[in-house]
Amino acid sequence: MAVALFVDFVIAAAKMVAFLLTGSTAIMAEVLHSVADVTNQSLLVVGIVRSRRKPDRDYPYGFGRSRYIWALLSAAGVLFVGSGVSVVRGAQQVWAPEHLEHLEWGFVILLASLAAESISLAFGFSAVRKSAREADQSVWRYLRKGPDPMGVAVVLEDAPAVLGVLIALTGLGLAERTGNPAWDGAASIAIGLLLGVSAVFLINRNRRLLLGPAPPSESVARMLAVLEQSPVVARVQDVKVSQLGADAVRFKAEVTFDGRELARHLLAGRDLDATWSTLNGPQALERLLVEFGGEVTEAIGDEVDRLEEELTEAAPEARHVDLEPD
Repeated sequence: MAVALFVDFVIAAAKMVAFLLTGSTAIMAEVLHSVADVTNQSLLVVGIVRSRRKPDRDYPYGFGRSRYIWALLSAAGVLFVGSGVSVVRGAQQVWAPEHLEHLEWGFVILLASLAAESISLAFGFSAVRKSAREADQSVWRYLRKGPDPMGVAVVLEDAPAVLGVLIALTGLGLAERTGNPAWDGAASIAIGLLLGVSAVFLINRNRRLLLGPAPPSESVARMLAVLEQSPVVARVQDVKVSQLGADAVRFKAEVTFDGRELARHLLAGRDLDATWSTLNGPQALERLLVEFGGEVTEAIGDEVDRLEEELTEAAPEARHVDLEPD
């Protein structure tokens, strides 16, 4: 994230110089693109900091979804500012073309920007690929549904940024070759539409994550396996799993315990012959049954604690586990 933020800041400054020298609307669209990226990633940093706050009485499950709020605001800014201005200004250039100057400087700065954006994209893609591997997902699936918006946002910004620079270079090249500045405006429109598509994708992605979707099926399967493989669990039902943040999941389920297996487990540690010898009347039998009932209740509580511990070991993302004996 720090690498991408620094690179975007330098690129935005360089593109601004190129715009002032050439007057190109395509380069102006790229300036807006880079400014939007800097703003976006700055807001994502704010989201990261806020999401790491500890839970309190008002927010017992923490602030993990803060990331998605700031990422959503950032994507909306890209859509309305970067995309809207680029399309409008490009249309004006197509309708009433303005003369371009010093295009050689524009080409030099855009080529340098292309190299820098490509390096940033390589770093971001490497981080996303690592996260996807840890989540046991394909890169494409992680980009669409992965819970962490930060690395994904960098990739989904840098990839269009690289494509945007290529479009700007193409527009400038055609404008210089044909002598028609309208090609510059067409490139600006294309960059604006590219920004719009990227922003809409990010908005929809973060909207979905704000609603608390279920985590990947592989993660849910690991959690369920812990319960289903336990000999004292007869049935698991009403399972609800929701994503609370980039690395936090809430798991809730109703568990029906096998009373016979639980009783066998408790009786295994008893000397039944000695116990039988103490039964010298109804009162002794009643006392024994009452004590055994208390032991069964305590055993259920112990089993719930054990299962919750095993479940968090199998799936560390399960930060909040609620098992209800049915």
